[in-house]
Amino acid sequence: MAILGILTAVALPNFADTVESNVTNSQAKLFITTLNLARSESIKRGTNVGICPSNDGADCAAGSWTTGWVVFVDANGDSDGDTGSIDVGDTIIRVFDALGANSVLTVTTDFLEYNSRGFSATAGVQTMLLCPSTGNSANARSVEIGLSGRGRRIEGGLVCP
Repeated sequence: MAILGILTAVALPNFADTVESNVTNSQAKLFITTLNLARSESIKRGTNVGICPSNDGADCAAGSWTTGWVVFVDANGDSDGDTGSIDVGDTIIRVFDALGANSVLTVTTDFLEYNSRGFSATAGVQTMLLCPSTGNSANARSVEIGLSGRGRRIEGGLVCP
């Protein structure tokens, strides 16, 4: 029994760290899936498609990416360059719920948009940082969204606030 107790005491912290790493990794992949969805829908529909943080799934809420986000068709193109808003005539494509495990998601902008050719209509390179609730930077993940609109996952060397 003593040996089993010692093995459990050594293995349990490593197991919790592995679980936390897997959770943030899957959440980062979910955000890349969101980017891919918005990009493909903008090309398919031939119009601008936006992504914005949302706490109710019906409108944009600046600064609250952790509470969820929404992908929508920006039919009149009026959201480009601001914090985004879902207007009458815009179509919601998909609503993403809040992140689980109390993870914190920060994005360098309050609005992402793709033009009808699938390129990022948001100025400059954008970065998403996903930190676990423990603040363990070793398990943090980042997604960089280039001018082409494609996201790439980054691991290691990240610092959680």
